[in-house]
Amino acid sequence: MTHRNQTRRLAALVGVIAIVAAACGTTTTSTAPSSAPATEAPASAEPTPLVTPEPVAPDEPGPNGGVVVRWFVGLGTGGQPSHIEVQQAVVKTFNDAQDDVYVSLEIYDNTVAGQILRTQIAAGQPPDIIGPVGVEGLNLFIDQLLDLQPLIDSTGYDMTKFDPALVDFFKMGPDGSTIGVPFATYPSFMYYNKALFDEAGLAYPPNEVGAQYEGADWDMEAVRQLGMKLTVDAAGNDATSADFDPENVVQWGFDMQYADNSPLAESSLFGAGTFLADDGTSAQIPDNVRAGQNWFNEGVWTDHFIPNTAQIASDLLGAGNEFGSGNLAMNYSHSWFTCCVGEVADFGWAVTPSYEGTTTAKLHADTFSILKSSKNPDAAFTALTALATSPELLAVYGAFPADESLQQGFFDAINAQFPDATLDWTVPQAMLGFPDVPNHQAWVPDYAKSKDAWKAFQTAYRTAAGVDVDAGLDELQVTLQGIFDAAQ
Repeated sequence: MTHRNQTRRLAALVGVIAIVAAACGTTTTSTAPSSAPATEAPASAEPTPLVTPEPVAPDEPGPNGGVVVRWFVGLGTGGQPSHIEVQQAVVKTFNDAQDDVYVSLEIYDNTVAGQILRTQIAAGQPPDIIGPVGVEGLNLFIDQLLDLQPLIDSTGYDMTKFDPALVDFFKMGPDGSTIGVPFATYPSFMYYNKALFDEAGLAYPPNEVGAQYEGADWDMEAVRQLGMKLTVDAAGNDATSADFDPENVVQWGFDMQYADNSPLAESSLFGAGTFLADDGTSAQIPDNVRAGQNWFNEGVWTDHFIPNTAQIASDLLGAGNEFGSGNLAMNYSHSWFTCCVGEVADFGWAVTPSYEGTTTAKLHADTFSILKSSKNPDAAFTALTALATSPELLAVYGAFPADESLQQGFFDAINAQFPDATLDWTVPQAMLGFPDVPNHQAWVPDYAKSKDAWKAFQTAYRTAAGVDVDAGLDELQVTLQGIFDAAQ
């Protein structure tokens, strides 16, 4: 196998921007969703709202005569100038169209929004609606969120237009309560570089769930074998060759780029799981995490088709944007990853590989929620359903619509950005039916501290060879148990 792309590289800035976008939860068209929670500013900070709501006297109607509903933006995306303009326009259109409900919009910077919302709740001045917000943002206020199911039932809000798996996805509140409705989704699937497959003379991976690859199941073992064939050293030997030099790799076969240093995210390919046991107090290491972390560890240090931390940071892999460098053949990511394909003009999409006969496609999703402390939940739900069906909001957030009837406009917008690629939209559509439940970002006690612990574990195995993954996971369980106990 020859290697045409040894010198391909993407400017480091692109990778940095993408990582920051994913970490901070800010989105533009085709960027990461609001999967990360708002970070906390120092207690002494005096944040200024990006958009201050128009003053309305307590318990008085809004300017249109309707019940005032406060919409709080900032826990996820929504703070970029383009977002602000569209959000204001959507609110104005809604308020001008009727006189039953008046939406009062307030927008805060993502870095201080969580602190501000806590302060408002403690002061007895909570907003009604929060969002758009992803799973991690919801974790911050999981006990404060209203069960929407009674309102869905009483209003007849149509949930049949969504994949049933998406409906169930938001039954993630305490005792399985419904804390959001399907809105903005970011399904995950395989991106592949067609040029590298063509160069190696390899068939493209399948675009249908259940289809085989070269006569065998399209599963994680197939990814391993294919990844090794697509991993090449400076002399042109692939990783299946006895002459392969793992110290001089110039092209890698596979990775899960921007997976947030999370073993739960990586291991979602091996099934869904959570570090919190069913009893709600005990830490556990689920089977999918043990299987997945051992598979990735061996892929990095034994089979060498997955890059390690130093290789990811190298110029060969775009200083962090691995797939965008042109030197990574397959990357498992979300629909928002179109932000980061870089130099790869002709790329394809394949369905999620299975593991032991089961397909699990990790999901990022944004929604709107209502606080339990809302004084006007009925009016708030009226406003929420208007926001959740707004094509304008979906477009500006760069989101894959959960409502199939709204998806074509999104497809057209992304297709126009990639005239050299033929994107098979049936792939992300299909993957919406296989979300990871429990989600890889599902709530655990003291989520922020727990996340730091599991990130430290993953950083260790990716940084140096010889890590005993199972022993490390056992230690992680002990660490998490201490965190969970302290949070009781």
